[in-house]
Amino acid sequence: MIEILEEPVGNTYKQLISLAFNICDEFILVKRDQIELSKNSELLIKELKPYVTAIRKQNEWPGTQLLGHNADVYYFDCKPELEQLLTNKAERLYQWMQPELLEDLCFYKNKEEWLITIAHEIQGFIKTTDRQEILRIREIEGIMIY
Repeated sequence: MIEILEEPVGNTYKQLISLAFNICDEFILVKRDQIELSKNSELLIKELKPYVTAIRKQNEWPGTQLLGHNADVYYFDCKPELEQLLTNKAERLYQWMQPELLEDLCFYKNKEEWLITIAHEIQGFIKTTDRQEILRIREIEGIMIY
C-alpha cells in the first residue's frame, strides 16, 4: 500500500484523478446522515444523479467504520464526464468532505480498493502492487508518496 504523504492539490490532484479514471472502473462518494448538506453539496447530488449506479445504506466503506448509524454510499462507473466533474468541483483530494461536498472519494479497480481517502483524517492510500501503476503514480508532478 502506498501512503500519500502530502495532499494532492491543483494540477497534482487533477493528474491523480485522471490516472484513477484511467486505471479504475468504479468510484464512490458518501453522504453522511448526521452532517448537514450545504447548497453546494445539494447541487452536486443533483448533478451526479444521472450517473449513480447504486446507493447503499452502509456503516463502513474503505478507511471508515461508523458505530450506531449508516450513511448513503453512492456508486458510479468511471466515465469521462464524471472525471471532469470531480476535477471541477474540488481543487484538492481531501476537499471531499461534508458539508461542502460529499465525503471520502474512493476508487475501485476490479471490485478491489485502489484509492482510499479519509478526508477528515487527511489521509489517502493507493493499494497497488502493479509496477506500471506505481511508475505512473510516481510520474505525477508534485505527488508525495511513501
